[in-house]
Amino acid sequence: MVLVGSFDIFAAGPQRGLFKTRDGGKTWNRVFFKDDKTAIVDMCAAPDDARIVYAATFSFQFDPASRRPTASESQVYKSTDEGATWQQVSGGGLPNNPRGRIGIAAAPGTDGKRVYTIMNQGFFRSDDGGATWQQSTKDPRVVGSGYFSRVYVDPKNDDVVYVMQTSTYRSSDGGRTFAAWKGEPSGEDDHVLWIDPNDSQRIVEGTDQGAVITLDGGSTWSEWFNQPTGEMYHVIADSQFPYRLYASQQDSGSIAVQSRSDFGMITYRDWFSTGAFESGYIAPDPLNSSLVYSVGWYGSVFRLDRTTGQIATVFAPGAKYRYTWETPLAFSPRDPKTLYVGMQYVLKSSDGAQTWAEISPDLTEKTPSPKPTGVIQTIAPSAVQAGEVWVGTSTGLVQLTRNDGANWDNVTPSEMLANSSITLVEASPTDADTGYVVASVRNDLHPYIFRTHDGGKTWQKIVTGLPESGIARVVREDPGRKGLIYAGTETGVYVSFDGGEHWATLQFNLPTVSVRDLRVHDNDLVAATYGRALWILDDLSPLRQSGGETTKDNAQLFNPETAVRVRWDNHPDTPLPPDTPHGDNPPDGAIIYYYLKSPAKKITLEIRDEHDNLVRSFSNIPSPVDPRPKNVPDYWFEPPEVLTTKVGLNRFVWNLQWPHPDTLAYSFRGTPLDYVEYTLPDHAVAGNTPVNQPPGPLAAPGRYNAVLTVDGHTYRQPLILTLDPRVHLSQTDLEA
Repeated sequence: MVLVGSFDIFAAGPQRGLFKTRDGGKTWNRVFFKDDKTAIVDMCAAPDDARIVYAATFSFQFDPASRRPTASESQVYKSTDEGATWQQVSGGGLPNNPRGRIGIAAAPGTDGKRVYTIMNQGFFRSDDGGATWQQSTKDPRVVGSGYFSRVYVDPKNDDVVYVMQTSTYRSSDGGRTFAAWKGEPSGEDDHVLWIDPNDSQRIVEGTDQGAVITLDGGSTWSEWFNQPTGEMYHVIADSQFPYRLYASQQDSGSIAVQSRSDFGMITYRDWFSTGAFESGYIAPDPLNSSLVYSVGWYGSVFRLDRTTGQIATVFAPGAKYRYTWETPLAFSPRDPKTLYVGMQYVLKSSDGAQTWAEISPDLTEKTPSPKPTGVIQTIAPSAVQAGEVWVGTSTGLVQLTRNDGANWDNVTPSEMLANSSITLVEASPTDADTGYVVASVRNDLHPYIFRTHDGGKTWQKIVTGLPESGIARVVREDPGRKGLIYAGTETGVYVSFDGGEHWATLQFNLPTVSVRDLRVHDNDLVAATYGRALWILDDLSPLRQSGGETTKDNAQLFNPETAVRVRWDNHPDTPLPPDTPHGDNPPDGAIIYYYLKSPAKKITLEIRDEHDNLVRSFSNIPSPVDPRPKNVPDYWFEPPEVLTTKVGLNRFVWNLQWPHPDTLAYSFRGTPLDYVEYTLPDHAVAGNTPVNQPPGPLAAPGRYNAVLTVDGHTYRQPLILTLDPRVHLSQTDLEA
């Protein structure tokens, strides 16, 4: 038997209340329903009497003008028949509404009579099953809120109580006194707790950062750095090589991380913090890679100077300014000295943030009101036309200037619904008249994306193919192909080849997760997810070259993107263990895509130089395996270099090497061996270590050709290999 409560507190709907199954989830019956606005925010059963169940309800009331909650009603309900019927607990001692979000827990060994609850007004206890209540503590830290309000009881001790807040507080005297038990300066935001019913020392806690475990009652904890659970709000890339990604994340600090590491995999060695607030935008200086601007606390702007390691405040909003949780900050792509920040006005600096000037009126209102609350939520300077800036506001307005703020036009789509909020504007990177708008509507899960091709005079809603219940978060246009755009929604990534008229999933191996931002950087697509950190889709070549029937043959060989001659792993020391938390480097070499309409029987791929000399050859038949045993486990080694023959898109990576030399096995001291000894940590990354060492020499930069033969039919595409831009050697030296 399972009881489930419908939690959504923001959107009204018929799926509210409590549901019960007696057959493990095959069928469900609703056993409690108050109205379509009342959600179930917490529920617990008495540990020693499963017939007794408590539930907490919560409903919001919103002011349609300010879009803010004005009041709420919360109640405690009780069932004594396994959830079949429910009665409101209205015993004396509980404060009047609004109580905010309620958390509730029943203590063990009391037959369901002792109950703890937390709400906005504090912490309360009942010892008679809810008939009467007492506020057991006046501790100002132990109060509820819409973000926390959870309470847990030790399954072996009815006096040991835990309350979730920015830290976790613990009471050992039945809720009379509390002490900080788990937490850290600045707060980690603790939300949920699981206590082993057989061993109270074994506890799992869920925080904004991830899950942590203690086996000794909280004296020591595991870490959350080993989990890809980053909740990213936005992402941007700089123009370095390798390029860095900059993103702020919920309660875990900001990160600047390389898109590829010189050490085979991306680890703690490859990132640093910019100092940004958890939800703020970040803007790396296009002219100085050592300077990074970030949105800090309360709408301020910070500047990190990596040469000194110091962070300075370069903008602090005065009393006249209004700011938002995700205050927008952006450099102009046309003028790298110009930096914009959004309040209710657009402010601009062109002198390294020494001075700021307002370049707009209040853009959040059509007509002035006595108590305005709107803020600018997104700023999109054009990469095509100097002085063109698009702005979106929390009040559902889209504003456009084409002369750097001298004049502004309200270009809001006519189909924009009431109570809309503009969460993102994308200025086309190829056409000054084209723009895209993403909106969200309170109590509405539908996606809203609009497109204009005439500077905002007319708009088209472009959501065909997107899930009906997936809020749209971001849209980006690919400058590499006309009509190719990407969208991020609450459930994943989508692609359109016709400017948004139709959408298809682009999920691949990306987890089902909220995608809050996307960036097209050179030939990569970067995704910032809310819960699964940052992801990169390497090499957009197939998407930029796909669409329609381009050939009548069974196969199509795509034109490979220019490859960079990079040493994939320069780590000279003992390799990091395979379970070290890390991100994957991009593929090691030139990525070659080919498409098959039907399975192939025989495929070969040849890499030839500009004089048609053979450099490497591969096929769908694996090379013979060296039968000699190895001195390290097989999980270290890369898979065989074999061409796949499956229907659809296939990918092969040439590692830019000539064939490896044949070698004899010798020990560290030069003694002949009957097995293979891997003495050096060359390219030693689990799952990617070359079997044959030493490897062949790297090919010199230049022009090559990829020649694919599929069942007797040959296809050829040029392949350009360039030098790592950080390396400065002559072509003669490279070819020597």
